Amino acid sequence: MDDKPEPMTNRSALRRLLLFARGHWRIAAWQFALAVAGTSLIFVFPGVVRWFMDEIIPQKRTDLIWQAGGLAILAFTVREALFYFRTRVNCTFEQRMITDLRGRLHRKIELLPLRWFDHQSTGDILTKLADDVPATQRVILEGIEQGLTALLQIVITAIVMLVADTKLALLVLIPTPFIAAGGWIYSRWVSPRATAAREATSALNATLHDTITGIRQIKSFTAEEMRQWKFLAASERLKEKQTRLMAAWAFYAPSMTLLGNAGLVLLLMAGSWWCVSGHMTPGQLMQFILLVGFLYEPIARLHGVNQTLLNGLSAAKRVFAILDRETEEDLDSGRELAQIRGEIEFRSVSFAYRDDKPVLHEISLTAKRHQTVAIVGATGSGKSTLFQLLTRFYDPQSGSITLDGVALTDLSKRSLRMSLAYVTQESFLFAGTVRDNLLLGKPSATDDELWTALRDACAEDFVKRLPEGLDAEVGERGVLLSGGERQRLALARAFLKDAPILLLDEATSSVDVKSEHLIQTALVRLRANRTSLVIAHRLSTIVEADVIYVLHLGRVLVHGTHAELLQSSAYYRELTALAFDQGEGPS
Repeated sequence: MDDKPEPMTNRSALRRLLLFARGHWRIAAWQFALAVAGTSLIFVFPGVVRWFMDEIIPQKRTDLIWQAGGLAILAFTVREALFYFRTRVNCTFEQRMITDLRGRLHRKIELLPLRWFDHQSTGDILTKLADDVPATQRVILEGIEQGLTALLQIVITAIVMLVADTKLALLVLIPTPFIAAGGWIYSRWVSPRATAAREATSALNATLHDTITGIRQIKSFTAEEMRQWKFLAASERLKEKQTRLMAAWAFYAPSMTLLGNAGLVLLLMAGSWWCVSGHMTPGQLMQFILLVGFLYEPIARLHGVNQTLLNGLSAAKRVFAILDRETEEDLDSGRELAQIRGEIEFRSVSFAYRDDKPVLHEISLTAKRHQTVAIVGATGSGKSTLFQLLTRFYDPQSGSITLDGVALTDLSKRSLRMSLAYVTQESFLFAGTVRDNLLLGKPSATDDELWTALRDACAEDFVKRLPEGLDAEVGERGVLLSGGERQRLALARAFLKDAPILLLDEATSSVDVKSEHLIQTALVRLRANRTSLVIAHRLSTIVEADVIYVLHLGRVLVHGTHAELLQSSAYYRELTALAFDQGEGPS
């Protein structure tokens, strides 16, 4: 079982994100430079106002009105032009980072072992890709585009105010330490609430995904009310978490605004006093009032940035929890077999998906080159698990599996899986066209090769009847096709792959009686000159096998030919008797 990574703090998540953003430093530098230039221009207007109040109006200098107004308009025009380019750069920066991180996360998910997926809901994984990645990137974008530029504006404004009038500036700056302390306290207070809200969002999405994918089962069991209650329960949990999160924000935001307004009131009171006493001109006071707006506007912006940062860091911790997992599949490490004979051997193999529930016990099984080996047994006897081990989706806890005398653990997984054509019982099809699903077996296949494979799998006729033929949509999970049609397309993929080893997991279980003979004929061609392991469902498959292994409760009960087992095994005779009664082979 793979270990979970150590819990990540907000600080370590932020450090990781900054390291990630370093790969896009050029565009980040452009973004910051444009922000600095635009921020610097905001101080032109307070100076122009002071010019009007202290010189142009008192001295009635009408000749300077157009000059002062033109300067203000020019500053505003250049600032908005810079804002336009900054917005374009921001968008490019954001989408590059989101695409980069989403691609890394998707690649990591593809390479994680199946054990990880056994304990994850699909809805939670989708939430991490669709919601958490963009939220994570807001940390960088808000931190650079909003956070740093806001801090820059605060620093420049404070310097301008201190140069203009030190005493008044210090008076105005009195609330700022309290505002900074409030932001720090808020981040510590709200961080666990933001994490809980994001987890509740993921749980709600997982419930919704299950409802959509299982809608046919819900309708067939008239379970609409039960699923509705389950969804409402998840929605109620999310409401509670979001309410607690927003309650914290509802207290924090007005508290910080109150402190900022207190500074403005102090300025108005002290400035008026000094104007009356002759220590300050009305123009200087008006300039200071505008500068205070430029001081507290970015402080208010930082409150929103703080909220975004906390939500984004909660999302980042969920994303990095996947990226930091150590036990991912390495598809290419290990040996590659140039020529595969197809000799397979299980030696005393034991396996459990969970430590407290063993599935296979001391399994020994041999498949010689070009043999067809059938595996039969009741449901839950471990038949499909043998294929899971042979493809190295899982590794056994004890014993060994060899291919051509080489342990599977010494082979590269890519080389091993390229040598296997695996037709699963589910006959899974991806949303897309018939062509898309067939090309999974051979990406370079021509249309002629596709039609040949369809013909061999007895699927040519029904594909030709589809309005778009190879380009017909099959729907999500192949829902627009019947079960038998999906199964025949899965067989066509196996024909296309043309691998030396064939794994059939009850591959004809959904084929109708009319098509069964044609499919069995096609399977005889497919098994020719290949080593084939077949989880048998049809009696005809069992009879034709070179060797039959009978599994019972995770153990090999007996093996031999059909005729030998009829003589030696009462359990096998019971299975075949059921097959004759039901018209099917052992399940």
